[in-house]
Amino acid sequence: MGLVKGVALSTRRQRQQPLGLALCCLSILQLLLSSVSGIGVNWGTQTTHPLPPSTVVTMLRDNGFQKVKLFDADSATLNAFANSGIQIMVGIPNDMLYTLANSEQAAVNWVAKNVSSHISSGGVDISYMWTLSCTGGLFASNFELFIRYVAVGNEPFLSAYNGSFLGTTLPALQNIHSALKKAGLDTRVKVTVPLNADVYESPTNLPSDGNFRSDIQDLMLSIVKFLSDNGAPFTVNIYPFISLYTNPNFPLGFAFFNNSSSSSLTDGGKTYDNVFDANHDTLVWALQKNGYGNLSIVIGEIGWPTDGDMNANLNYAQQFNQGFMNNVIAGKGTPMRPAPVDAYLFSLLDEDAKSIQPGNFERHWGLFYIDGQPKYALSLGTLNSNGLVPARGVAYLSQRWCIMSPSASLDDPQVASSVSYACARADCTSLGYGTSCGDLNAQGNISYAFNSYYQQNNQLESACLFPNNLSAVTSNDPSTGTCKFRIMIQSQTVTSGVEGGRWFSISSFVTFVVVFLSAFL
Repeated sequence: MGLVKGVALSTRRQRQQPLGLALCCLSILQLLLSSVSGIGVNWGTQTTHPLPPSTVVTMLRDNGFQKVKLFDADSATLNAFANSGIQIMVGIPNDMLYTLANSEQAAVNWVAKNVSSHISSGGVDISYMWTLSCTGGLFASNFELFIRYVAVGNEPFLSAYNGSFLGTTLPALQNIHSALKKAGLDTRVKVTVPLNADVYESPTNLPSDGNFRSDIQDLMLSIVKFLSDNGAPFTVNIYPFISLYTNPNFPLGFAFFNNSSSSSLTDGGKTYDNVFDANHDTLVWALQKNGYGNLSIVIGEIGWPTDGDMNANLNYAQQFNQGFMNNVIAGKGTPMRPAPVDAYLFSLLDEDAKSIQPGNFERHWGLFYIDGQPKYALSLGTLNSNGLVPARGVAYLSQRWCIMSPSASLDDPQVASSVSYACARADCTSLGYGTSCGDLNAQGNISYAFNSYYQQNNQLESACLFPNNLSAVTSNDPSTGTCKFRIMIQSQTVTSGVEGGRWFSISSFVTFVVVFLSAFL
């Protein structure tokens, strides 16, 4: 497995330290085996102030993440993974599917630029190469970039896309695979399509009645056959939080793994005490019924947001993610597939520029805030048993905040329009019922909006000059309780990022702000 080169040692030294050499080789073997297992995490980059890729890669390694799922193939990001030993699923955004589906050459060019240029063509059977030397039980290592999967599109069959990608997803998948084959990489780098769990359904909610959605069943079977024929996994994103968000009658306890409620589901002698297992096994039944019961499954996204909704909070997120990780650490699968799941947590960092079309919670899925600080204690079962490790060397702006001026009046006619302006261009998703800042009064809400705009604009003096002297800069932290008025990190190269091909709706957020403020004014 891989390429291991020993360094020539003197006969005398070899005789003196056979145990050291044996332990060294055992350590190497353990590293090689562990490098394709363990928990993964999604890293989206839709943020106004991204951390440098090198900082994020260090943070991934510090926390023991062995796999990462990306939503594009940004060269600076990929280059930062060199020598990291982290397995990569590199993404192709939905807006590229049409071109890749209709041009084999475009697929060849994409693979050459984003895959072949980063990994060796030396003929090893895995996507990285080790060059190791053992001396007295110590070793040095040299890694290549470890690209394991290419994710072609992201949830392309969501109803929100109105069928836009139904005709291009499979051809793009086929063309990327053909391009990998031409490059001699198809046995090392597999193609897959991260799909939302809505591509399958059960009319009775029992997993055993599961099958692919009737309107896309033929297409799904073609995709499944292609994945099976080429040794690639079925990648699915499962979100118990969304079940709770979209259905007010959904039993809360059933969303979590340590379900202490009476909610459970019995299906043919198998008992389900949480919705993830039931959802996952609905897919297993859909595959099994159509002759693909042995197809491997990767959980592309699973997680819980921490803000932006009454059920999105730190306590629930910690409970859900730790419950899931406890199962992963224990090697526990689902009733239909008891083996450990292969999964990527969603997500690594908050993204303050993501679309809020699905809900205000969309910007708060991170295990870490956008500055790389952990949100809560979480054991990943890695060497770092003390919890999540923060990003190193993060630089912040000055300890200054923009607030509503103490001399300003709530009756000022410029208040509503100023808040709407600020929130449409910054992030006010922590405001609202049941959120971390839900207990603020009117002045607090206005101050939060002003400060968000001020920080996202790097504390420019002009960013705290709202009409009629409504705003003022202060050196006193206005944070209170669970509501944090954050200081922005120093700006790196600003990027729009790619995450799921979703869109940002300013009008919907302006409406939210105006309606929210009207309750106070």
